[in-house]
Order: sequence, then C-alpha cells, then structure tokens
Amino acid sequence: MNCPFCGAEMESGALQSNYGIYWLPKPRKAGPPDLSRDAEHLSKQDSPLITPPYIPAFRCTKCRKIILDY
Repeated sequence: MNCPFCGAEMESGALQSNYGIYWLPKPRKAGPPDLSRDAEHLSKQDSPLITPPYIPAFRCTKCRKIILDY
C-alpha cells in the first residue's frame, strides 16, 4: 500500500496491546480505557491464550502516519 500523504511504500504490521485498543473521545487520565462508558473496543484477538489484542495496520516511516482497518 502507498501512503496517501506522501506516496511512499507503507510497511504492513499491527498495533498491539495486552489490554486491547480502544477509541475514546479524549484520553483517560487514569484507569484502563474499558472502564469508560465512551470507550469503543476496536481490536481483535485470534486466540486469547496466545495472541494479545491487535489491529492490522500500515505505517509510513517517512511521514510517520499509520493507517488501520478495524
């Protein structure tokens, strides 16, 4: 995939976290994001015992942008 900002080739990978990846209207000051009523869980998990939650993504190391599908 080419970067829509600069046109360079993007690197395929994943954003990953042990606790999942959430969308929040604004960052939480304390506590896990899943405790917020406004938190939307975006990540997926292939196997809870083997793979922590992740989102497939592409990154551009030139302009430091990440594009993901959730």
